[in-house]
Amino acid sequence: MESREVAELVLDRVVNYCSKVHDNTLECMADHSPDQLDVFIDAYLKENEAEDLDKAIENSGKYWDEVKKEYEKLWKEWWIHDIAYHLDDELKVLYEAIVYNDLLLSDSHRVRRLKAYEELLNEFKDAIRHALKDKKPLTELELYNWYKKMGEAVYGYKNNDYDKEVTYYLNYYDMLDDDDKLELLSILLNDYIDGDLYYIKQKLSEFGALTNKS
Repeated sequence: MESREVAELVLDRVVNYCSKVHDNTLECMADHSPDQLDVFIDAYLKENEAEDLDKAIENSGKYWDEVKKEYEKLWKEWWIHDIAYHLDDELKVLYEAIVYNDLLLSDSHRVRRLKAYEELLNEFKDAIRHALKDKKPLTELELYNWYKKMGEAVYGYKNNDYDKEVTYYLNYYDMLDDDDKLELLSILLNDYIDGDLYYIKQKLSEFGALTNKS
């Protein structure tokens, strides 16, 4: 197999193990970092695959280095996309906390909080744009402050569960190098935030129609 194929095979099996067997996916993935590949790789290869790997390494001294390099690329990509996904998930949590809060919020209250959230989310979007333009990623603290402001606008107070989740994912964000952080922010901006804003606008329109009827 090509070095890329070996790396893809191992990473797929590592992700499957960490997501389905291990209690904490991110901690498990951290334990399967590229610098530990030689320690755990045999556990994720079938006997014939391990034999083929050994033969390839014997035939070329560079083969193992290529496998490690490809695995590192894929492992980093997994982190970037997974953290971006979870950071956006926290943005969706805020949206849902307003929209589905029938017991605590009237439509007029939800409209006010949705508009406040929409305004901050647009400001957050602009901050990411500037960071990407300047090629200087937002720091962990800067991201935390944005999420804190949006959370307080939605909940009206500091929500400890939300704060804990955001802090957890930002700790992993802080482990990335600047280039990886910029890629993550680009994914968050281009793949997620516009969609989040679209749903906010749609819901505001629905609430507006309900208010007009009443």
